[in-house]
Amino acid sequence: MTTAAKVIAEARADLGMQERPPRSNLVPITRAFGRIPGYPGGGYGYPWCAAATSMWCKAAGLKPNTDYPHTASTITQYNWARSNRRWHSTPKVGDLVLYSKGGSAGIYHVELVEKVSASSITTIGGNTSGSAGNVQGEGDGCYRKTISLGNSRIYGYVRPHYAGASDEPVKPWDGKTFPGHLIRKGDRGSEVKAVQRMLNASGAKLTVDADFGPSTDRAVRVFQRDHKLTVDGVVGRSTWKALAGVPSDGPETTPPPAGKPPADSPLKVGDSGPEVKRVRDRLIALGYVYLKPGSKWGPLQTVAVMDFQARHRLGVDGQIGPATRKALGL
Repeated sequence: MTTAAKVIAEARADLGMQERPPRSNLVPITRAFGRIPGYPGGGYGYPWCAAATSMWCKAAGLKPNTDYPHTASTITQYNWARSNRRWHSTPKVGDLVLYSKGGSAGIYHVELVEKVSASSITTIGGNTSGSAGNVQGEGDGCYRKTISLGNSRIYGYVRPHYAGASDEPVKPWDGKTFPGHLIRKGDRGSEVKAVQRMLNASGAKLTVDADFGPSTDRAVRVFQRDHKLTVDGVVGRSTWKALAGVPSDGPETTPPPAGKPPADSPLKVGDSGPEVKRVRDRLIALGYVYLKPGSKWGPLQTVAVMDFQARHRLGVDGQIGPATRKALGL
C-alpha cells in the first residue's frame, strides 16, 4: 500500500533536475507524463509542476484519478480535490499545496509537502526555483524550500488517498455546517451559495449565483467588520459560525439570465458566450490546439491563458483582462 513517505521518496529522487535547454520546460518528467499538443519541444515543453506531482504519485503506486488527480493542470487538481472532498485548509505531510494569485482561477503552481512545522511547510516542487520562501511557478528545476504558513499565495491543500491515513469516511456536505475549508474570492459552487444566502440574511442583498466575486468579497468584509472578526474577506470557521447565527428572512435574490459578462469584467473560468468563443478561437490559432472550439470556458482554457500570459510577461491570473486581451489582438 502506498504511503506519503513513498511519494516523498520519489520526489527526493528528482531533486536537482533541471530544464535542458534552460527555460525550455523540457525535463524527463514531461517526457514520462506525455506530450500535450500545442506546446513547443514537440509537445513536451509545457509548465510541469503538476505533472511532477502526478508522476511522483503514480511512481509510488497511487491510482491515477482515484487516489490523486493525474494531470498537468493545477486547476484540474483543485477541481478534483473539491469534487472528491480532498480539499483542506491545513497541511499534512504528503499533501499537494496549491498557490494562487487570486481565487481558484488564479491557481498557478503546486508542490509536494515534505514536512510540516508550527509555522512553515517544507516542500519539493518542479518547475520552480531554489530560493527559500519563493513560490515561483516558472523556475528551471526541481527544488526543496521552506514556505511560511502565513504566505498569502498558499491557497489550500489537495490530500491524496494514502494507506494508513486516519481520514474518516467522508459524508456528503449537508449544506449547513462549516465545510471544513476556507471559502474566498474566486471560488464557485454550493458552498458559496450558502455563504451568499447567509449574507443576505444579514442584509447584504447579493445575487445568489454561487460565484464568490467582488460583491460577495465586499459583503463578507463588511460582515466581519460589523461582527468584530478578522477582516480578510475569507470565510473560515469563525466567520461561518457568525453567519450561521443570523436568522433568515425574506426570499433570496435570483441571478439574472446567463449571457455575456459585463464589459468591464474580465473573462474567466465558468463564463460562456461569444466573447469566450473569440478568445478560444484565438488561442487555438496561436497554437493551443489541445483546446476544442466552443463557447464555454473550462479548466484547459485557463491553463492556456496562464501559459500565454507567462510567455508574454503579463500578470498570470488565468483571466482575460484588458492587457491580455490586447496581447491576444482582440
